[in-house]
Amino acid sequence: MVKLGRTIKLRLYPDTEQADQFLAMSQEYQRLANIVSRWIFDHEFQLSWLKINHQLYKRFRQDSPLNSQMIQSVFRTVVARYKTIQEQMKQHPYRYKNEEKRWVQVPRDLSWLVNPIYFRRPQADLVHQSNYSFVGDMEQISLTTLGKRTKLNFTNTGFEKYFTEDWKLGTAKLVHSRGKWFLHIGITKEVGNFDTKGHPQIVGIDRGLRFLATTFDSEGKTLFFDGQKILHKRKKLLEIRQQLQSKGSKSAKKKLKQLAQRENRWMTDVNHR
Repeated sequence: MVKLGRTIKLRLYPDTEQADQFLAMSQEYQRLANIVSRWIFDHEFQLSWLKINHQLYKRFRQDSPLNSQMIQSVFRTVVARYKTIQEQMKQHPYRYKNEEKRWVQVPRDLSWLVNPIYFRRPQADLVHQSNYSFVGDMEQISLTTLGKRTKLNFTNTGFEKYFTEDWKLGTAKLVHSRGKWFLHIGITKEVGNFDTKGHPQIVGIDRGLRFLATTFDSEGKTLFFDGQKILHKRKKLLEIRQQLQSKGSKSAKKKLKQLAQRENRWMTDVNHR
């Protein structure tokens, strides 16, 4: 048996008060995450959950309105981010030409970081049952806030088949995007081992930025889809957005919104093709 993992994205419909509560909670989560990140950076990148918990838990419980489970989630979020960066550095060593004009590779680790990892966007990771749960025969969802839990409606169209006993709900991420609130839930399911009989050719696909997609099949064939032109165009769009943001006028904000929507549709089409 192997585990099949997916992420489902639910649209939430909070009222004004609930939206303010979500924003306050995610901003507090972001604040604590940056404190933890600074502590890890200042203490030789200790990624032990026990050590971080021992040093910071009591302090956070006294100073922060986040509950105990959410504080533990902050620790896990920051450690996971550092471990991701650590693996990326391991996979991409520093390369330079020596005096003999030969390329030399130098392994990299977290000590190469000049500054601690900074969490720029408000966020919150919620544990199933402890921080979020479904109520009323899946008609509403109950979420933790800085005060009491709150109930609200959500859209699960297309995801009904995942709310069954064979799918296990995991940690969810509360996301605020373009004025809308979403809950991204990781789910897993036990499935049987893949039977290669009747499947003569298997293709694996990895998506990224420098290469939009890289494919490798069971016959040893590899394809790379270069993303340099895409990155160049997105850089140009970023420069335009920065110019509009610097103006700050009503028409500039309207143009920014239109530009963001157009870029999103274009990138979705590129990835689809």
